[in-house]
Amino acid sequence: MIYDHVTPIDHAYIGIKTLRKAADTRTEADYMPIVAPADGVIMNAGSLGSPTSHRVVISHGCGVYTVYMVVNRLSGALAAVADQVQSQGNLQLDIPIKAGEEFGQQRDNPLDFNVWASESWLSGFANPLSYIYMESWKPYTADPSAFFTPELAVQYANIMQRTSEPRWGKIDHDVIGSASDNWFLQGTLGYSGHAIAEYATATAPIRGGQVAGKNTYAYGHLSIAPHEVDTSKWVFSTGWWQDPAGDPRQLFLVIGDGQKSPDQLTSADGVVVYGLADGERIDANGQPIVLGAGSMAPMPVGYGLKLGQSRASVALQINADGSLSLEIFPDQSNVQVTQLSENKRTYQR
Repeated sequence: MIYDHVTPIDHAYIGIKTLRKAADTRTEADYMPIVAPADGVIMNAGSLGSPTSHRVVISHGCGVYTVYMVVNRLSGALAAVADQVQSQGNLQLDIPIKAGEEFGQQRDNPLDFNVWASESWLSGFANPLSYIYMESWKPYTADPSAFFTPELAVQYANIMQRTSEPRWGKIDHDVIGSASDNWFLQGTLGYSGHAIAEYATATAPIRGGQVAGKNTYAYGHLSIAPHEVDTSKWVFSTGWWQDPAGDPRQLFLVIGDGQKSPDQLTSADGVVVYGLADGERIDANGQPIVLGAGSMAPMPVGYGLKLGQSRASVALQINADGSLSLEIFPDQSNVQVTQLSENKRTYQR
């Protein structure tokens, strides 16, 4: 959950050794090959708006796909179409590829990677329909380690920052009847961000992506979920902090003594107020992790989080119909309210 990725991200970030080097010292020799993990067919390659950022999808049969994002440059099996991808933006392809065959190269940022599997189904989404109008693959996002050889699975597990299961993270934290996980502003159609009223009067297909009059499609997104590495800390992630057009922000919930965690709240609890705080990453000895300005080096395995002083507050209320109402109090810590005002917002799954 970061910036306008308000809900938990559905892919892994695979770091590479060159990220430990300063950007101005990297050379052509630092590019690392990206190769197919199994035989398949490259079915899509597209530009993500930058000459050094591409998306590639490989179908491996039996409903299994591997997906690569922010690929720095296309090469090998995709070298012949690299210029065409850049000029046209997106290509539907049918290019056979063998396991171990190169199709891209990486140097300057982590590689986004995930697996979709049609026989996989994430059970932690209360309403999978919320994703069908923009990122319909989310309910089919699979743990890649199940497809690895045992040897490869162990190698990855040994270097992964997250030490709790599932090691590749979890994007579906919905606990029905509680405040935990993904929410979408009432009156909008799930992840798409578009108003339901738009669909009622539409005369042409409505595509996912930018929403007219909004700064980001995620303006109506809300997520209350454990941090991706230190799962003992809860993140309050919202696409609307103060600007209803969208100003995404993430802070940590300060759960006071005797307070329930978000996954334990019910409608019987009424209005519950949490503090919101920044946090800093700490090592196993509780010391702050300092990487230096501009560094892209990875955090250590199993790093923790230390919360700072509460600097804002949020009041949450689970409604009888299962929706969630809230009110944010920026720059106000230790707010005490027993009911929400007319400034409240209501979200649904």
